Amino acid sequence: MVEVASSQKAIDEALRLRQAVFISGDGLAITFQTFVVSRNADGLVLANHIRPKYIGDFMNSRAFSLQIGMVRFQSDKIISDGQNVIFPLKKDSVIEETRQSERFYFTTDERVIVEILNPFDGETRISKSVMDMSATGLSLRTTFESQLFRPDTYLPTMRVLVDGELYKKGSGRVVYRRKLMDLGGQIRSQVGIKFES
Repeated sequence: MVEVASSQKAIDEALRLRQAVFISGDGLAITFQTFVVSRNADGLVLANHIRPKYIGDFMNSRAFSLQIGMVRFQSDKIISDGQNVIFPLKKDSVIEETRQSERFYFTTDERVIVEILNPFDGETRISKSVMDMSATGLSLRTTFESQLFRPDTYLPTMRVLVDGELYKKGSGRVVYRRKLMDLGGQIRSQVGIKFES
């Protein structure tokens, strides 16, 4: 169980910095990017970025998850105030996140990218926007499905660039890929990569 102080800190930072948070339900294989509007007696008020065609399947879920920084919250129901989604917070709603290192989040205008040398042909360089990064890994956003981003794919040559300057280089391994609807309503893939060197 995560300490109350660390979950409270994650919520406070998400509110103050208007940080991206991620909500999902087990009835739909899409994670929705959103942000925390406020906190009230019922829980966390989240901007509703769920498209109407997905609302039914999403609301019929039996388990919901909300990722804020390194803390994951869970609930067996969510409610709406007619405009926003309200994620209830209870004593047992916090579950520990597996990542232990501090994670930094980036917007597309912060120009943090990862260059990956395609291990299948050894020639093609692929550049993708980095969504977040820690000492142990990063996640990137991509618009296309690719064999390159299948879980357990080894990526021997990666370079992380911040404003065009080399920040980190090494190898990595894909640990997950999930469908993500971003704040603009576009379906993307979010790919998690663990650094191996």
